[in-house]
Amino acid sequence: MGVVYPSKEWMEEVYKRVNSNEQYKKAAANWEGDFLCVVEMDEEALKDFQNPKILKGFLEMLDTIPKEKREKFRGTVNEGLLIALGLSLDADISTIDVDELAKKISEMDPKVVLEAAKGASLNVWMDLWHGELRNVEVAVPGEHEDARFKLIGPHSVFKQLVTGKADAITLVVSGKLRLQGDMSYLMSNMAAVRRFTELLASIPIETS
Repeated sequence: MGVVYPSKEWMEEVYKRVNSNEQYKKAAANWEGDFLCVVEMDEEALKDFQNPKILKGFLEMLDTIPKEKREKFRGTVNEGLLIALGLSLDADISTIDVDELAKKISEMDPKVVLEAAKGASLNVWMDLWHGELRNVEVAVPGEHEDARFKLIGPHSVFKQLVTGKADAITLVVSGKLRLQGDMSYLMSNMAAVRRFTELLASIPIETS
């Protein structure tokens, strides 16, 4: 059985698969560098949020952020996205009627929502060190901006990556994903990069 993306369960599965894979441990034995994945909200994300399972996964992912850190969203485009979806930073996610909210989102004009939340993103930080994924978490605005690498692109393209429809290298070369960081280091450690992205794509994703 698969997990929905994005979700807390997806993050947990990434952590488990990377840290239990001997091939990755060998390929990345000398790897030192974290990734900040900046997943830009797009029309496909809003379409996905009409699915109660995916919406619930997204909300539970946000719920992993400690309350004291959530204030970092205040006044940002990310808060604008929540407001556009009918949510607030102070909402108790456990009390939200996900089915009702998904229905409301399906009735919204996506162009209006996207305009209100222009520039909003879901940032996921992955701390990779000598063959181990030490941590994977949702990053708040301004957090982990000094990551060694940044992978930036729309939700629809990240979905291609995590579902195995396209590999990270192809998506970067084609310009669908933007990669920032020490490219010479990345190129000299391609075996680690390939194995890591293969592990991401190996996680069964539930889409219905």
